[in-house]
Amino acid sequence: MDPIGFNISDNFTGTLRNASDFDRALNGFLPPTTRVDPLPLITKLNEEEARRQIPLSIFLGLVSVCGVIGNCFVLYIYGVLYRASNSRIFITCLAVVDLCTCILAIPIETVTIQNQYQFDQPWVCKISRFTNAAATISSANILFLIALDRYRKICKPLKWQFTNKNAKLMCVGAIAFSMLLSWPSLILYGIKSTDVPLRQDLNGTFTECSLDDEFSNTIYTLAYQFLFLLSFLVEVVVIIILYTFIGRKVRFFAHKHELRRGSSSNIIDDNDTELQRTRREKLREIQPDLSSYDELDDSLGLKRSVTMKSQFKSTDNIVGMDQNPTEETTDREVRSDGLSVSGSVNSRNTLTKTNTINHNSLSHRIHKKRKNLAKNTTYLMFIISIAFIVTFVPYLAIVLLREIMKNFVQRMSDSERTAFRFFLRSYFLNAAVNPIIYSIFDRRFRKAFRKCLNDIRSCVCECKRTS
Repeated sequence: MDPIGFNISDNFTGTLRNASDFDRALNGFLPPTTRVDPLPLITKLNEEEARRQIPLSIFLGLVSVCGVIGNCFVLYIYGVLYRASNSRIFITCLAVVDLCTCILAIPIETVTIQNQYQFDQPWVCKISRFTNAAATISSANILFLIALDRYRKICKPLKWQFTNKNAKLMCVGAIAFSMLLSWPSLILYGIKSTDVPLRQDLNGTFTECSLDDEFSNTIYTLAYQFLFLLSFLVEVVVIIILYTFIGRKVRFFAHKHELRRGSSSNIIDDNDTELQRTRREKLREIQPDLSSYDELDDSLGLKRSVTMKSQFKSTDNIVGMDQNPTEETTDREVRSDGLSVSGSVNSRNTLTKTNTINHNSLSHRIHKKRKNLAKNTTYLMFIISIAFIVTFVPYLAIVLLREIMKNFVQRMSDSERTAFRFFLRSYFLNAAVNPIIYSIFDRRFRKAFRKCLNDIRSCVCECKRTS
């Protein structure tokens, strides 16, 4: 039974190894020579298989519940609480797709696995395969848009960038494209019938949700599956390539930043030495003549005051501080001593230098915070993409093994077949894992999530008190 569209069937002949299951069922009813209606026997085997699939059904149920709760929080936090940005728009759109998977696709898939041998609802099968295929391609499209947006921001920062409106339109286009690519599943999929010999004189017909009998082994089916698989793999490869370029650029920036820090420290040391030498020369020139120093200091003090006022206004109390008359008067009172003059000039230069350093330090912290935020956002998006690919690896491995190894399913035991069906639906994990990734790697999301939980707890307690 193929959950997406690659025609991976559970294969009845593999499930009924040499008809041993039927032999056990028949021996419990009638002698081998008696002709019987196979329907009760098929029903019994279907119920036995459904019991074997209870762990898988519970697993899918947990994924669905966790995905619904987690993606609702994602929609509220990223879509309502936070200011709109490209990344948050893409995350919100991805959460909508995952929410549809948890609400619609997973419950329908649970119905299909509980009716392995007696599935008789073709439209349920069609909707199941369509939603699975559309959700898969939609997620791949959105992750591709995320990678493209991060690539342009990091590798092409001076060129045209996506706006919020562009991001919303591209999300709509991504979902529309996935539906356009998936609509053939509404026609190709349905009820597949398989005649299985129960005994030498008894045959039974099993029905499952798979490719419809009318389109089984046709060129239309092969073309659809090839196009679907090709589009999926191309997008995954492009996503990997884009993040490779992003990683190289980030490493280049980090290396360049380290070199710049080293050169900046050398320049600061050279400037400090030059400043001290200039200060000593000026003090030697002006100390013999205090009257000439008074005139020079008055003019320098006025310029210094005006300059620092302008710096104060332009940088919002970050760069400069205006000197008040009390400081100038006190400064003049101690000019009779050469050492006092040196101390006064040193204090003023130190003040200016300290303010400049504070400004540079604050600017550096702001710039570093923005760079870290962009880097963390890119890292978060990369982790989401990796999770999407990893959850599909077991499914794709099953596809390859099924095509390469002959009688791959037929040789399986009951436990192996149960594991086989787990791996066949591993991609459903992606619908519930993204909120967990956000809570681990996004500190702001984690903080908002805790606040939401506290608000819900407070609301519940308040309702209990009033009731």
